[in-house]
Amino acid sequence: MGVTASQKYTLGFIFDKECKHVLLIHKQKPVWQKGKINGVGGKYEARETAEACIRREVREETRLDIPEESWVYVGTIRQEAGDVGFFATCYQGNMADAATNDHEKIEWFYIGKLPDNAIRNLHWLIPLSLEKLEGKCKSFSVEY
Repeated sequence: MGVTASQKYTLGFIFDKECKHVLLIHKQKPVWQKGKINGVGGKYEARETAEACIRREVREETRLDIPEESWVYVGTIRQEAGDVGFFATCYQGNMADAATNDHEKIEWFYIGKLPDNAIRNLHWLIPLSLEKLEGKCKSFSVEY
């Protein structure tokens, strides 16, 4: 079965309390992301809000339970494969609280030096997410 435009996804950027590091995941699936680094997130479940989806996905993939109200909406990328809503938050706890919870490893990265295998759009999405958290910009919408 192919992907339909009605599918929706969330992707979250979790920054440490000093906003110097971001928690990212070493992707194994879907196939096009295998071996790459991305934010944490996934597909909406039935009747789920974006905030509920990002909270659930982050809890499943990192063991961090970040309340829905702690997430700031950054923007949306609309494309044929589905809409992706981006969210950001500053985690006030200890960075060691985050732990891999399934088959995809998570890791904190210094925001000034993302790895070469990071998904390309992270190089602008992460700085934009920080600016949104600091109240320096509005939300965005991009269509591919």
